[in-house]
Amino acid sequence: MQCDVVIVGAGPVGLEVAAALQADGLHTLVLDAGAIGQTIASLFPTQTRFFSSPERLEIGGVAMALPNQEKPTGEAYLAYLRSVVQTLDLQVRTFERVVDCAGTKGDFTIHTETHAGGRSTLQAKHVVLAVGGTQHSRTLGVEGEDLPHVHRLLGDPHRFFQRRVLVVGGKNSAVESALRCWRIGAHVTLACRGETLHNRVKYWLRPEVSALLDEGQITPRLHTAVQRIHMDHVELLDMHTGATECIPVDDVLLQLGFEADSSTLQLFGLALHGEANAPVFNVDTMESSIPGVFVAGTATAGSQRSYKVYIETSHVHAAKIAAAIAGRQTPTMPAPRVLPES
Repeated sequence: MQCDVVIVGAGPVGLEVAAALQADGLHTLVLDAGAIGQTIASLFPTQTRFFSSPERLEIGGVAMALPNQEKPTGEAYLAYLRSVVQTLDLQVRTFERVVDCAGTKGDFTIHTETHAGGRSTLQAKHVVLAVGGTQHSRTLGVEGEDLPHVHRLLGDPHRFFQRRVLVVGGKNSAVESALRCWRIGAHVTLACRGETLHNRVKYWLRPEVSALLDEGQITPRLHTAVQRIHMDHVELLDMHTGATECIPVDDVLLQLGFEADSSTLQLFGLALHGEANAPVFNVDTMESSIPGVFVAGTATAGSQRSYKVYIETSHVHAAKIAAAIAGRQTPTMPAPRVLPES
């Protein structure tokens, strides 16, 4: 199959790039190793709300109308992404992974493989890598974190009913998980290394979890580090006193954030730099160190410790890439205005 541009990654930014290129009359194909919006589908607990409002998450000129006029949930946004694909008639192939590539700008050969073992060969003049940056859960690097009762994703909190759950982390995922586990009747302890919860915990969650911590309904263990995980207890180090405490647990929920998988970037030969393993690219065109290969979305930042690149700040990537591929002058765009709570 021949096309003008192959886009790897069917998340919001990958689809937005496809919409922009298609508007320029270019034949595009979007590939994803998972489903459309796979990161949202796999990592968001049910009914988790975005930081951003609907209009700041819209892509491709397709409005997202929500009856409650509130920030969308993950489920609502996935439905919106499906509607974008159908409304704009974007070509998307899901559960198809890029396994090899060769060639140069104007003549790339891309080999793919489906989950069922089917193989395809694609020819493209340009490639856009919008592969995201949250593929792997961060680890503590302590003994016992691979035990079967240690979880990285909340999933359905129902499974923790009346169980002793240690939630580790101080940012949004940890706070939301602690609240949800407490609400379904788990006995929750929240442990984090900071003196307080992170200052970017969602403003509608912070008062509630703070009250529960103050009241002892969720047991706080702040300025605490996990030293070792056992089958029935966890050793915690008080970073103030140096004392070790053993607390009984049935489950441990590690909510430490995520790291990027740079394997696709490396497959295409992109130069990476820094501790975050971020790709080198031209900020005006989004073209990487490999001519004809562009990067977009959170993939541009590698593994982020403090998120500065996400959907809301990545809309400009689509316009820059479309201009570069179409041979137009890079559009002059103001820096995206980000609300304080984003």
